[in-house]
Amino acid sequence: MLRLDEIENYQEFIAGHDPFQEDEGEFVYHQAPGEEEIKQWEQVKAVIPNLSQDQQLFIRLCIKYSFDYGQMAWHIGGISDYQVARKVKRTLECLKAVITDSQKLDQIEKTSRFRFEGDVSEEQSKILQMRYELQYSFTEIAEALNLNQGYIQQAFAAASLKIRKIKIR
Repeated sequence: MLRLDEIENYQEFIAGHDPFQEDEGEFVYHQAPGEEEIKQWEQVKAVIPNLSQDQQLFIRLCIKYSFDYGQMAWHIGGISDYQVARKVKRTLECLKAVITDSQKLDQIEKTSRFRFEGDVSEEQSKILQMRYELQYSFTEIAEALNLNQGYIQQAFAAASLKIRKIKIR
């Protein structure tokens, strides 16, 4: 039979913990967020109020529980962690799409790779820019501008006849 009190440094023998020795693995090092991360977080915070209540709940829970789907499922109750993961994935895809689309729309106003010469309305000009610069389909343009797709196609055709497209380098 083995007696622990007879073994010198028995704590090391049984892989014990030295209370005076600091374990470096327990410390988590966080670096301060950079300008880019702060800017991205501000974009996310600006979009969150425009999401549905369900999507807002899942985003808050992701932040609170650090994407621990089991904890999130426990918090909600009556839902599996797999279902939570699927809903979080859909919510994040929606959030990404909204932010990306808003960035693309902002990009239209800032820089233009095309200049249109001719007598076109502001709406027609925006349709042309979305079609040529962002490579949007007519359906995507209609959704972005909250207009009928048929109207978008007619406005595009009318504007195309009136303008001359010049590429800016």
